[in-house]
Amino acid sequence: MSFLNKSKHYFKDIFRYPKMKKADDDYDAYWRSRDIEAGLNSFQIKRVILLRREIDKNDSILDVGCGDGRFLDYLKEKSHQGELLGVDSSDYVLEKAKNRGLVVIKKDIRDVKQLSDLGPPVGGFDVVVLFEVLEHMANAEELLEWAYGHSKKAVIFSVPNTGFVVHRLRLLFGRFPLQWRVHPSEHLRFWTLGDMKWWLKSQSYKNFKIRLYEGVPILNRLWPSLFGQGILVVLRK
Repeated sequence: MSFLNKSKHYFKDIFRYPKMKKADDDYDAYWRSRDIEAGLNSFQIKRVILLRREIDKNDSILDVGCGDGRFLDYLKEKSHQGELLGVDSSDYVLEKAKNRGLVVIKKDIRDVKQLSDLGPPVGGFDVVVLFEVLEHMANAEELLEWAYGHSKKAVIFSVPNTGFVVHRLRLLFGRFPLQWRVHPSEHLRFWTLGDMKWWLKSQSYKNFKIRLYEGVPILNRLWPSLFGQGILVVLRK
């Protein structure tokens, strides 16, 4: 998408509201209501490109909240040699992941106790991935702690950047930041770049790297905390 087209898209986002559907605890229904694409979109591709710079091709990877497996499938297509395992709680998307030839397990990722018997490689997975997961969790700290304890090298996770210029302008014009697709109850937690640094340090994590990605082209490199749309964190052991 060109700079002009993206700018028009973001301008519309300042004022628009998506059509809200009835809140439903049925996770399968949530996925059925979304437009599941054949592959990664441009936003997801930029995220996985950043991730691939942080991992080795032989690393074993656990993708918590894997959805329909597009991320793991992308790694497989890029000839990743390490073990790949996805976990999610929706039968609907897990079936799609299985159709991609992926190994997946059904667990309620909101319940850390259910994750304890995944049967990972000896010593844990090299890398645990949490893409667009923590913002949905009331117990984000607990899930991150579990992931950190079950990784041998790193936890890599992403969340939306609530400091993104579109969200700031929505507040300026009297609207709350728009980060949901089906219902406003989807996201429970929100972070800016400054919030993320504080949040990690307050939990005594020290060895981390933060990258902002996507958003407004060119400007997202000059002022990433304002013009970057997503936050990617590499939390190393």
